Amino acid sequence: MKKILFFAMALVVGVLAFTSCDKNKVDSPIVGTWRYQTPPAEDSGWFGVYIFTFNGDGTFALYDYAYGPGADLSKPYDGFVWRGPYEINDDIITIHKDKYGMAKADGTEEYDDEWQPQDEKLKFSINGNIMHITRDYGTDYSWDADYTKQ
Repeated sequence: MKKILFFAMALVVGVLAFTSCDKNKVDSPIVGTWRYQTPPAEDSGWFGVYIFTFNGDGTFALYDYAYGPGADLSKPYDGFVWRGPYEINDDIITIHKDKYGMAKADGTEEYDDEWQPQDEKLKFSINGNIMHITRDYGTDYSWDADYTKQ
């Protein structure tokens, strides 16, 4: 009887431990890396590249790079980075920009200690490997972009 009770308790503990491993895992098609490149500016030829990475643990990174005309995109450049957790509610991603800093060409990141965390709501839809994101601030800064899954 003791063996059966011990086995039953061990089974319950094992099941609880196994199911708790996925407690913080995000099961969503947005998990992965998404890239958007702006068209070149008519006056200068400069363009931007934005890379969102949504991780399965509920964290994100957003990279923002600016390139001059004729830039070699195979080489790393310095840019900006935001990091933090995210949440999904229907067709809205809320990103909590807890960290902000510089993403260096050597792969390191340096964060601004005086950064004040910000939340941003992004409306999204996914069709195949394209995620359409709308940033609507009710101002000229609002925009739409189609990010391609990498």
